[in-house]
Amino acid sequence: MDIKALKKISELDVFSLLVFKIIYETGFANLAAKELSVSAPKISRCLTSLRLTFDDELFYRRQQGLKPTALAEHLYLPICDFCESASNIERIACAGNKTNSSNVLNIAVTPIIMTSLAMSLGREEVMDVLGKVRVHLWNENSEEKIHQGDIDLGINFGAACAAELESEVIGVSESTSIAARHNHPIWESGHICLEDIANHPFLILEGKGFNDKLDPFQIYCRQSGVEPPSITRVASISEWFCHLLTMRSFSFMATAESQLLANIEEIRVEKLPAYERQKLVGNCLVPEYNLIERSTPYRRYCEKSRAIIVDSIKQIISL
Repeated sequence: MDIKALKKISELDVFSLLVFKIIYETGFANLAAKELSVSAPKISRCLTSLRLTFDDELFYRRQQGLKPTALAEHLYLPICDFCESASNIERIACAGNKTNSSNVLNIAVTPIIMTSLAMSLGREEVMDVLGKVRVHLWNENSEEKIHQGDIDLGINFGAACAAELESEVIGVSESTSIAARHNHPIWESGHICLEDIANHPFLILEGKGFNDKLDPFQIYCRQSGVEPPSITRVASISEWFCHLLTMRSFSFMATAESQLLANIEEIRVEKLPAYERQKLVGNCLVPEYNLIERSTPYRRYCEKSRAIIVDSIKQIISL
């Protein structure tokens, strides 16, 4: 046996072999990309890797599509058998994960509803179904981690950028709350007015895909010709909370999250009046919460678990 050749073949991944199988059966690389829900460049990279590994062209381009070489003809059945075996292993593993209550479900969540979702999923009746749930902060690496299987699913603003992932719109926030120290000047008038609060330091809790570039309040200020004394951005709840306490700033937040601060004397939270919220939202698109996950065959959770997560998010953003 040629050890060098064996090593090269062992480095092939199952996905590349699936690409070979579909191209062989259809004769078109674009059909392989469509069936596997990936980009055409990724199919091209897999095909290049296959050709280098087997030291053969494998497919010739003809008017009728890609035609297999003699070596590809011989490889087809063994590759089909291998793909079927890999599929069986995956089915068994998924079935085991779905019935194993000790398995940890990993979820990446935008910080804007991170705490309230963790509290919702941490209820005893929910944990009896889901088991342990680890909540991660959504960041620029979350999509890749979902694709790789390190994180099971994500909740963020906007659809997934990666073609390999699926996105489902869950809904939009129905309201907005405002938070600041209990003795902050914004509370003195007895009602919240955007024109007045624009005179104070503004704090932004970033949500990727929503306000990470420009916050709706920044847009409002620019259109109104006003500018807050300072604008600070933070990515974590703890940093956001400390800034409110020590920097005399104010911030907007999800109404569901505001309920968590109700018993903290130092912080006051009020729901933004509907007419002021309309001024804040203005002509901006209201951000949509999206569930981002892998396609059904690659999920390690059942439909019941998925439904519980979706329902929890809907309840949170409807407050």
